[in-house]
Amino acid sequence: MEPIRPVQFSPPVPAIEPISRATGVSDRGDGDRTLDPAVSLDLSPEAANRRRADESRGYVRDKDSESVVFRITDTVSGDVIVQIPNEIVIKARVYGREQNPPVGERIEKHA
Repeated sequence: MEPIRPVQFSPPVPAIEPISRATGVSDRGDGDRTLDPAVSLDLSPEAANRRRADESRGYVRDKDSESVVFRITDTVSGDVIVQIPNEIVIKARVYGREQNPPVGERIEKHA
């Protein structure tokens, strides 16, 4: 095996011209670079009493994963607004249990 040799010459590096921005052009167009607040959160004691009338909150047991889930549901449309744990986590739990049954559980074998 040959020993590692130092490089005798450096490879040529092509010159790159920097990209220049056109004057007077900004990303937003208005020149304002401040960001809006990402989240607003009211932590006052009165905030707990101000709940929306068109939503219901509660704990339910998921049939597939057999785990307890907290849901905030829109009573008008029936849509789930917030679910903890979310649907992806529940599906992963079901998949994990199907692929790896608990020790001592009978496994049906097909020939």
